[in-house]
Amino acid sequence: MRFLRPYAAMFALLASPAAYAAQTALLPGWVCMRLDGVFAGGFESGESAVPHAPSLGSGGAYPGAVSRSVTVAGLGTQPYYLYLPSDYTPRHAWPLLLALHGAGGPGTADSAARTVRSDWGSIASGLGVIVAAPVGTDTQSGGWVAPLTLGDSPTDYDIIAKAVADAEAAYNVETSRVYGWGYSAGGHVMHSLALNGYNASVNAGTIAAYSVSAGVLKGEACRGLDATQCMSQVLVPAARKVPVDIHIGNTDPLLSYAQSDQTGFAASGWNAGGTLFYTEFSGGHVYSMTDLQQGWSNICGFAVVP
Repeated sequence: MRFLRPYAAMFALLASPAAYAAQTALLPGWVCMRLDGVFAGGFESGESAVPHAPSLGSGGAYPGAVSRSVTVAGLGTQPYYLYLPSDYTPRHAWPLLLALHGAGGPGTADSAARTVRSDWGSIASGLGVIVAAPVGTDTQSGGWVAPLTLGDSPTDYDIIAKAVADAEAAYNVETSRVYGWGYSAGGHVMHSLALNGYNASVNAGTIAAYSVSAGVLKGEACRGLDATQCMSQVLVPAARKVPVDIHIGNTDPLLSYAQSDQTGFAASGWNAGGTLFYTEFSGGHVYSMTDLQQGWSNICGFAVVP
């Protein structure tokens, strides 16, 4: 395994992208517009087209901020943080958003996870989504320990997968609508989870769509590769073009990489405005509540189906 830095890319061989039978489903617009869109009962146009794969979990505390933990072989017991909307009920299946924090330096990971949980939690009830925020274990950067290749374990990808599984067991999650978001180093990881196939349960076959704020392919998904190699070895071979939203500040040091990512995605089968969304905003290596809301509006209309 290795330690993922917020800006640096380390060189390693990439595993061949896994093949997934899963496909992307486009949901009716009302699913994102209504608080109770995920559990309308036969009254909306196109409702029969909305996939339903409820986890049927029950027993977890709700609503509001919740702390839970998972145990990963080789890494021990690890915390993660949840936010349950004010009107959450286990009688209905809810979408789940996986929120990955950035790397703020030694000793910052736990507080960073709580911060992204809080930021997303402040709008979660209005969006009708459960938020899950795992904690990275890189004690040097405050970020994430990532796999070098397929099968490299244990790493923080195992913690992320365990957190999703635990949330699905504790709460009624609509498993066709598990989304991702990451900031900075967390965005690098989100790209990798959706593209590299390094984890058996959180990957292009299970992530409906994802958003990144100040996250780039060079940081993790295409580490050690130039833009051409990134396209030919990672983006073009992707069996499923997971819908992606990119937000980047126009003074962010990673801007040129994000612009290259946009070009690479568009040239590799993603459809601009359809499965690829790109926004440059006025600012640096940061994100705002507007970015979160815009990102969610771009990804919430997708589901993943067998």
